[in-house]
Amino acid sequence: MKTWLKFLVFLIPVIASTVYLFWRFSPEQTVIRRADLIFTCLEKSTLSAGTPSEKAERFQETLSPSLKIQAPHPVESGEIDPPLAARMLRDFLNSILSCAISREEESVNFPTADHAIYQAFISVEITQGPGRKYHMRYLCRIEFRRPGRHWLAENIILTPR
Repeated sequence: MKTWLKFLVFLIPVIASTVYLFWRFSPEQTVIRRADLIFTCLEKSTLSAGTPSEKAERFQETLSPSLKIQAPHPVESGEIDPPLAARMLRDFLNSILSCAISREEESVNFPTADHAIYQAFISVEITQGPGRKYHMRYLCRIEFRRPGRHWLAENIILTPR
């Protein structure tokens, strides 16, 4: 095998790995993974990873101390401290059989280096019991701040669609 071919065989995976790492750890992908963590905490299925208490604890870790929620009923709106939001999530997960969230058209904008706005159209399917199934659609906007190492959700707005 020629030297240049050996070099090329070595160089292509190195370049591909480097590009992947830059993409994976880009601010946009980091914010999308943070939003994904929030949605994962809200979901409940038969094969759900984690108990409602574990999900509530992870959810609380994603929230800013000054969290504001603006959403239609039955979601509570206003300024909510993270421990209360976690308790509300745990109670919600304990009161339903399932909750599935699907997302479309995700986007992230950065008005400043430490402020990110995540937006997506979401569909929420909740089953509370036999014959009690709900389907809701929203435009979801989550505003994140990065006061330190992690992006924290400080404003969550759900607009019915």
